[in-house]
Amino acid sequence: MPLVVPALRLFMVFMNVYDTYKTLKIPPGRKGGPPSIKAMTQRKRDLKGCLAVWVVWCCLAAYERTFDRFVSFIVPFYSEIKSVTLLFLLLTRAKGAEPLYLHILRPLIKPYVDTLDPLLDLARDIGDFLFALSQVPLNYVLSL
Repeated sequence: MPLVVPALRLFMVFMNVYDTYKTLKIPPGRKGGPPSIKAMTQRKRDLKGCLAVWVVWCCLAAYERTFDRFVSFIVPFYSEIKSVTLLFLLLTRAKGAEPLYLHILRPLIKPYVDTLDPLLDLARDIGDFLFALSQVPLNYVLSL
């Protein structure tokens, strides 16, 4: 099982990226015109499913980083359970991720939205500043 979980994880990332790419492409219209309302409604539904898959995937990755070693000592057959969970998410895609998001993750996150939003904005601003700072040529800074 040590090789199955990383392979499933890698395959899931590639599937997420491919599904997101397919979903973000604007559907073609008839005779070069704009897409139909039905196509745009389906695209919006697909975007919600894609977002749910990414949110569930990121929460799973954060959980693995934090608690994986501790839980694997306590829960028997943990690697097998994790493999089955990843297979479930791979096979069901958005249909499996949306209920997980709506009924488990969203109720856990919702009380902390007022706290998390300013923290995420601050983290984004710090990241933007660090990126801008990294664009300053090193030779120019050293010559001052």
